[in-house]
Amino acid sequence: MDTRLRVLVTGSSKGIGRQIALCFGRRQARVAVNGRDADHLRRAVESLRAEGIEAHPVQGDITDPRQAAAIVDGAAEALGGLDVLVNNAGLAMRGRFDAVEPEVWSKVVTTNILGTAFVTRAAIPFITASRGSIVVISSLVGIWGFPLVSAYSASKMALNGMVESIRAELHGSRVHLGLLYAGLTQNDDDKHILDTDGSPLPLAARTGGMPQSSVAAAAYRMVRRRRKAMVLTPGGWVIAALAVVAPWLIRVFLTLIPGKINETAK
Repeated sequence: MDTRLRVLVTGSSKGIGRQIALCFGRRQARVAVNGRDADHLRRAVESLRAEGIEAHPVQGDITDPRQAAAIVDGAAEALGGLDVLVNNAGLAMRGRFDAVEPEVWSKVVTTNILGTAFVTRAAIPFITASRGSIVVISSLVGIWGFPLVSAYSASKMALNGMVESIRAELHGSRVHLGLLYAGLTQNDDDKHILDTDGSPLPLAARTGGMPQSSVAAAAYRMVRRRRKAMVLTPGGWVIAALAVVAPWLIRVFLTLIPGKINETAK
């Protein structure tokens, strides 16, 4: 009997998602790789297979409920079930709240909240059957709202409520749900986020911050240890602690240096 983990990672044709698929694959998991772009998806699967990893492409857009269900069904069919779902796919933005167009809010909320909900809903029967794990990749701005990322922060905070609600509903099922709060993370050279008018905004390659591979390793540890929440980076630990014991310090910090905060989101 094949006891290797069967893992679906959304938004895994590049970036952090690809590193998560790679991390699980290097630890003998069988992975389903998801993305919207066929070329990116093909290259990601080829690179994983070149390392001897069993990888299966499941192309589709998580923001479409039917496609989200098809992604999950395709992954479960290719892998013979699902043990782990990592909700990684997301969309970020930058800009002052009063300048952000409604279109940006719609896209960010649809991707980060509804996309996660659609995939998770479709995956719950498989994860329940295997008593597996559902992991949601969040951000430090899901703990506290930072300047210039209002829509992104709101969407990440909403995931907290979603996860806690599902966790309560699945109590006794032995399904593990985890929230991973990533901090400043290195990104791909071609990464784009949304500008205030909804147009693609290139995000300069970050030389600082946590390597994507470190976020991936944390996701793997979360599953293996069945952790409910993990906050990454020393700065993240400070923010999480202050949010509980001294929230006023965070407010002072953010009002003093708003122009330096626009690189915070994952």
